[in-house]
Amino acid sequence: MPTERARPERFLTRNRLIAALAKATIVVEAAFRSGSLRTARDAAELLRIVLAVPGPINSPSSDGCHRLIGERCAEIVTSVADAMEFLSNKPCTLCLNAS
Repeated sequence: MPTERARPERFLTRNRLIAALAKATIVVEAAFRSGSLRTARDAAELLRIVLAVPGPINSPSSDGCHRLIGERCAEIVTSVADAMEFLSNKPCTLCLNAS
């Protein structure tokens, strides 16, 4: 509801709804422990496309993206063209073993 305040106990439910409503989830930056990772895993469980943008290997803000890519839960995207290619009715080949 527009009049409701954001409350931490609702974040997981809200993020799962976001994952369900979206055709794809693109993670641009995420720490190793991040709500973005939970949303990405929810999206994968729901057979949605999950994409991750790799960042510098020494940046804590890139650890989550690298984790998704390394665990084969997200496809790598390095440009808008890459993202558009995945979104153009390509069959999803993402992991289903979210933990």
